[in-house]
Amino acid sequence: MLVIKYMHMTFAIVTVVGFVVRGVWMIRNSPRLQKRWVKIVPHINDTLLLVTAIVLAVGVGQYPVSHDWLTVKVVALLIYIFLGTVALKRGRTMAMRVSAWIGALATVLFIFSVAFTRTPAGVFAYLG
Repeated sequence: MLVIKYMHMTFAIVTVVGFVVRGVWMIRNSPRLQKRWVKIVPHINDTLLLVTAIVLAVGVGQYPVSHDWLTVKVVALLIYIFLGTVALKRGRTMAMRVSAWIGALATVLFIFSVAFTRTPAGVFAYLG
């Protein structure tokens, strides 16, 4: 199960690094953002991220509904996906896209903090 955990963590890091790079390209209005592989590779990586998440959840018997911190991760993931699509596809203005991109990055950092602390408040649990 440890191998699956490290695979999941690796896919998560690749997802975030890819999102940062695509965000920079979006801000710079780079033609690289329109390349076919740039549109396909993130979906492959995210699929592998999801598969490893499911394998981990089943393998260790921890499910979102029964563990608050996993529920928070899933809800935050949905927020990240929404903000990411606004940032890279659906935002009408550059200001809207950049704001959504920053929000998505903040959300994914929160997701990481929830994963590492295994508490629904993530890093905020240590502030109060």
